[in-house]
Amino acid sequence: MQTKLAKRITTASRSFTRTILDLTAQNTIISFAGGLPDAALFPADAIEKHSKALFAEKDNRLFQYSNASGVPALKEQIAKHYRDTHAEEIMLTNGSQQGLDLMCKTFLDPNDCIIVEDPSYLAALGLFRMYDVTIKAAPLTPDGVDTEALEVLFKTYRPKFFYTIPIFQNPTGYSYTMQTRLEVVRLAKAYHVILLEDSPYEALRYEGVSTTSFADLLPEWTVALGTFSKTLAPDFRIGWIKAPKEIISALTLSKESTDLQNSKFFQLVCARMMQSGELQAHVKSLVDYYRPKRDAMVAALKRYFGESIDFVVPEGGMFIWVHFKKCNDSMKLFDLAIQKGVAFVPGSVFFADKHESGYGRLNYTNSSLEQIDEGVRKLQQAYSEL
Repeated sequence: MQTKLAKRITTASRSFTRTILDLTAQNTIISFAGGLPDAALFPADAIEKHSKALFAEKDNRLFQYSNASGVPALKEQIAKHYRDTHAEEIMLTNGSQQGLDLMCKTFLDPNDCIIVEDPSYLAALGLFRMYDVTIKAAPLTPDGVDTEALEVLFKTYRPKFFYTIPIFQNPTGYSYTMQTRLEVVRLAKAYHVILLEDSPYEALRYEGVSTTSFADLLPEWTVALGTFSKTLAPDFRIGWIKAPKEIISALTLSKESTDLQNSKFFQLVCARMMQSGELQAHVKSLVDYYRPKRDAMVAALKRYFGESIDFVVPEGGMFIWVHFKKCNDSMKLFDLAIQKGVAFVPGSVFFADKHESGYGRLNYTNSSLEQIDEGVRKLQQAYSEL
């Protein structure tokens, strides 16, 4: 039967995302590998309260089929996050990953070109490869994408879209400066390139000031993705797309042929938590809880590694992007680290061409303060054996 598999499956390499999830499930390993929120912080009491309230209404239409674009009450709440935006410009998705998939289904033909940041989100890279497109990458700096390199790529390849994570980027934690944002906007307008803006970590800001999104700077050329997986619960699988109405209509056609709709029940729970202000208060508690974890990892990296590594302290998000100076291929360090009982994600999996890299991504949100210190200590032991 395997001989009948599609080429996009038979030529695909094993997803490192699966490796990450396997590692995070092992109690014997301190895992800095996943991008998981801390399960202890899921707002179970509020979820239970609003679930009971929905059941108390005794309206069986709650469990009936509904519109593919999502529950209006939740779309209205999300629209408030953007400037001059209406619910008709919002579509709910089965997590932001489905938003990426719907964009590919709706916009990409074989041999089209897309641009990504280098490095970029590994699950997005895996998805894009499934669509038989040309993937070109623009170097990323702590201030955002290298706009000179980006313009060369826009001019040379005329891509369908530029996939960007401009706030607390995955894997680097970098954020675009306003100067970089404005230059990207200029380029998108000049070369008619869609900005596919993914902002899963935007709410997790520990310091600094918020910057204006591409969705607000250039709404006519931006498709923005968001998610509640990092702020409410991943298992709810609630993400969204914000785009011009005509694009939402096209994306809705793609979604109808994919899964018809999301779970209406969880959308309504989420909407009620936003209407009551409970979700917003919960996000503030997440920030207060995660900030000390970030600080603990920064302190441990400095204490155990000293000058043998480089990294930029992120103002938010879930990750620290570490340059292991004496390591040309962090996959070798990964293998040693696993033997020591600690995991991280080697940098090579985040690059479009999968080249060897001396970088690694470390997550701090899903470990205790004690685990962070112990895990970084073990990682340094592995590093010393290279």
